[in-house]
Amino acid sequence: MSRIKVCLAYSWALLAAPLVLVTFMGMGPLAAKLVAVTGLHVHPLYTGGEVARTIDRGTYRTLIHRPVFDGLVGPRKHGFVQIQWQPKDANLPELIEEQIDLNADHAGEFRIRLDTKTNTASVDASDRSVLSVGEVLTVGNARLARINLERR
Repeated sequence: MSRIKVCLAYSWALLAAPLVLVTFMGMGPLAAKLVAVTGLHVHPLYTGGEVARTIDRGTYRTLIHRPVFDGLVGPRKHGFVQIQWQPKDANLPELIEEQIDLNADHAGEFRIRLDTKTNTASVDASDRSVLSVGEVLTVGNARLARINLERR
C-alpha cells in the first residue's frame, strides 16, 4: 500500500510540473488583465499624478501634472505638483526658467528656475499655497521637480 502511495505522489508531481511552468510563464499577461478588470492603479504619490498640461518649448516639453493632495481616506492639507521637463532630442538647456500656471487662469502661481547641470531648483512664489521645492530627480535625460503645496 505504501508503495502505491509513493508512486501516486511521484506521478502527481510529474503531472503538476508543466502546470506550474505554464502558470509562471503566463503570469505577466494574467496580472495585466487582472489589474485592468479591477481598476487598480499606482497611487499619485508615486507617479506624480496625471499630466494636466503639456507645453511645447521647442527643444523640450514641459509637463505639468495635476496637484496631488490625495490621502488614504481623504485629501491631505499638504501636497505637491510635479513638473517634468523632457528633451526632444539630446539634452535639456543648462538653465530653464519658467512661469508655471497650475489652474490655467493666466496668472502664474510661481516661477521656477532649474539648473540641469547641478540638478537644483528654486521657486519664486506669487501664491501663498506654494511652499518650496521638494526634490529634483533625473530620469534619463528628463528632469522632475516636485513643488510642495498647501491646500487652501
